Order: sequence, then C-alpha cells, then structure tokens
Amino acid sequence: MARDYKYSPEDYTHMLSMTDDLTTFYTLYEAYIADKTQSNLFALEKQGRELFFTIKHRALAGFITATTANEMKAYIEDLLND
Repeated sequence: MARDYKYSPEDYTHMLSMTDDLTTFYTLYEAYIADKTQSNLFALEKQGRELFFTIKHRALAGFITATTANEMKAYIEDLLND
C-alpha cells in the first residue's frame, strides 16, 4: 500500500479477517484511483461491502466499540465516495 490510511491493517492483526479485508480494500482502492474503470469500481464496492460486514461483526463480538465501527464505516464510505 502506497498511502497512509487512518485505519491500518497492522493495527488489527488480532482480529480474524480484519487485516485481510482492510488490506484488500486499500489495494483495490489504490487500483481504482490509478485506473478509474467500471470493473475496478465494481471490485472496490464489493470489497467495501465485505469490509462493512467484517467491521459490523467485530463490533458485535466486542473486538471494537460501536463508535469505532461507525467511524471506520464512515471513513471507508468517504473513500468510496471520493
């Protein structure tokens, strides 16, 4: 990943799938920024939905607070709407 992100995958290595989902999302985000094709956008949006699901379930399991989950989702949503 070339950019610095507010929510780094390395900060969530203790959470099942959070690191992988964040890494994949950021990789797809950077690919979309570099080449704004419909297929890149589709892949990014799909991964965004998967990441939202992971965030929701990590909050429900008590790994992150509801506030953190909401902040993460808002941040990801801002990247998707950029």
